[in-house]
Amino acid sequence: MAATTTSHCIAHLIEPDLTKSNILGPTRHTVYTHCQRYNHVCSLSMNGCQVRDPRTPVGLTETRSFPAVSTPMMAMERLNSAVSELGSGPPEFGSGIIRLEVPIEEEIEAIDWLRGQQQYNHHLPQCFFSGRRRRRKQKTTISDSYEYNGNGNGNFNNGNSSSLVSVAGLGSAVFFRHFTPFSLHDWRSIKRFLSKKCPLIRAYGAIRFDALANTSSEWEAFGSFYFMIPQVEFNEFEDSSMLVTTIAWDESLSWTFEKAVHTLRATMRQVSSSIVKLRKEVPNTSILCSNNVPSKKLWDVGVNRALQMISKSKSPLTKVVLARSSMIRTSPDIDPLTWLATLQVEGENAYQFCLQPPDAPSFIGNTPEQLFHRKKLDIYSEAMAGTRARGDSKSLDLQIALDLLSSSKDDQEFSIVRECIRRKLEGVCKTILVEPEKTIRKLTRVQHLYARIRGRLRSEDDEFDVLSSLHPTPAVCGFPTEEARVLIAETGT
Repeated sequence: MAATTTSHCIAHLIEPDLTKSNILGPTRHTVYTHCQRYNHVCSLSMNGCQVRDPRTPVGLTETRSFPAVSTPMMAMERLNSAVSELGSGPPEFGSGIIRLEVPIEEEIEAIDWLRGQQQYNHHLPQCFFSGRRRRRKQKTTISDSYEYNGNGNGNFNNGNSSSLVSVAGLGSAVFFRHFTPFSLHDWRSIKRFLSKKCPLIRAYGAIRFDALANTSSEWEAFGSFYFMIPQVEFNEFEDSSMLVTTIAWDESLSWTFEKAVHTLRATMRQVSSSIVKLRKEVPNTSILCSNNVPSKKLWDVGVNRALQMISKSKSPLTKVVLARSSMIRTSPDIDPLTWLATLQVEGENAYQFCLQPPDAPSFIGNTPEQLFHRKKLDIYSEAMAGTRARGDSKSLDLQIALDLLSSSKDDQEFSIVRECIRRKLEGVCKTILVEPEKTIRKLTRVQHLYARIRGRLRSEDDEFDVLSSLHPTPAVCGFPTEEARVLIAETGT
């Protein structure tokens, strides 16, 4: 297992015309866990990025809902029957995507369902996304729009899903991956399979913020971006659950409806109805060895070089976020979902995510930051920077917060992030409002300087421009972005 810094961004994609929009951003502090070998070819589904003209919509987009049942096993039986019926009467469309969903009359945590699959599935891609949570009885939900967290992790969806808490997925009905930078063509290729008519059909994935930098071995399976629409999905709601299968096909990509049904059946044969309740506590693990890249000596060289560049009178560089990769070997091996369940306790008011291509490492993380959130033409973003620990008492906690608010160093760092986001949004918005200009955001262990930025988009089609301009923010890369990105690549940090 390795704890590492990364330039990836995770997202869950949905169609633009929603009541809300959820997108998560990339983080420089993540964990990945190795899972056997990995390859470069996903043979179990089609790569939707290979379509010639992504502006051409798929022929059919449909959600079919069935009556609620009492257990996951009954839901699986109903879905198997529905897939058989669907296979015997294929639609008369050359492309399409169909979601079959069976509600379950019990709230089951999506992460527990996904853990129940791991004893049977080692080669299928998987994903997990959870919205910002507070206490269990006051938990928040994944909204029905676009939301990116400030570290580049997120989700895209379309429609009304206000009570959706978290999602786990297994297998891919269609995946999207390339080794070139994420482009408008790629964005449209993903959106092609999404529709406001079917708001819960979503794509989950990650984007690097420097696709041109050298790729270390653990990230090779992700490409410069990787997204998937799950074949089998478990949705956790506030008071119920839902088991789902999704079929996607496109004859222009040599992926017929019959082939899509065949691969879905193969995946469903590997799905277990067992639920493994995860203990949300830090596992008892011993560190056998660890290795930091770069070394302490080279790290100091990189930091001194950054300070020298920032201090030059004519240098445009005002901030850069350097980081190290820590490779850690443990005993016993760390289960990524066990760690993720622990993060759900430690990470109140934060997003949790897990993304794992076939036979590849797991990319997991926990971040409080939201890059942007769109609701029709209204767009919301957050600036977060400057950090202090929480106090052991209310009075000490308040004193620490006041110290953070009055710190000139932290104010400068925070202002760079806030003003950068403001200027980027001004390029696509009619109006911009920052309110509050600066306050304290308290998390379980730390507190940050925080501001909320609101804008009114000129067009809903501007969302790709918003993502490509905001990601990465100065909070995870530096400012100006290109100068900071170059320095990070040159110093290997």
